[in-house]
Amino acid sequence: MMKLGFVAIAVAAAAALAACGGGGGSSPAPAATTAAPATTPTPTPTPAPPAPGPVTLAYTTTFGVNAAASGAPPALAFLAPTQTATLTAAEANYAGSFTAVSSCTNITVAPASSATGTFTLTGAVPTGASPCTITITGATGNAVGLTSSVPTPAGVVLRWYTPQATSQAVPVPFTAGPINIVGLGLNFAPILAISEQNYIGGFAAANVVTSAPCAGAATIAVKAAPTGLPTAAPGASLVYYTVTGAAGIATAANCTITATDSYVPVAPATANPSVSIGVSVTSTTGTFQ
Repeated sequence: MMKLGFVAIAVAAAAALAACGGGGGSSPAPAATTAAPATTPTPTPTPAPPAPGPVTLAYTTTFGVNAAASGAPPALAFLAPTQTATLTAAEANYAGSFTAVSSCTNITVAPASSATGTFTLTGAVPTGASPCTITITGATGNAVGLTSSVPTPAGVVLRWYTPQATSQAVPVPFTAGPINIVGLGLNFAPILAISEQNYIGGFAAANVVTSAPCAGAATIAVKAAPTGLPTAAPGASLVYYTVTGAAGIATAANCTITATDSYVPVAPATANPSVSIGVSVTSTTGTFQ
């Protein structure tokens, strides 16, 4: 009887332990959580840089010949040797330097390379019948050419105006022939106009001389551009002198005035153009010839 009682007590104790989670048993494991698969973001493609555009050129000059930006600007015609122009290059989608080359030495371009695309062109020597080409290059393979020319100085021209020309409504010059100065002093001094197209060097006093027989008979002096008389056109020179009779001289052949320009071409080396006219001076009233 005592043995059975012990077994019953043992069973009851085991049941109590099981109810409390004790003993050798274990609670069920929680259900496993499945992790979401990792995702790789799709990379955003980097757009290709836009291709450089065509080179465009624009130019400005101090003598009024200008052109707006264009891939093929009009030819640049200098009006006289030694004039300059500013050439500007641009290119879309390009931030590098531009290079410049002239096809002939008659027109120079500087600098050879420019980070800003700005160049100076100088019409150094007349180009004659064959103009030069200035080639500007930007991005590899992108280049544009500009045709440019320089004229040849047209030669010295002399014209006379009467002493009263400044008071005339429409002053008309005499041709470049010999002239008779009809009296002595400034009241009878004609005005000598010296001009040349395609030349901007002027005519210094040292370049306007009288022949030896004129000594003491006729004097020449620079005169500021008289009111009412023409002024120099772009690309040309025009100056005025007064020629004053100081003593009588018999014939035009014995007294001449020679005017020479100051243009010295680099090549070929030729003498400066010059022209002469005859002057006679009388000390009594006469007429212009």
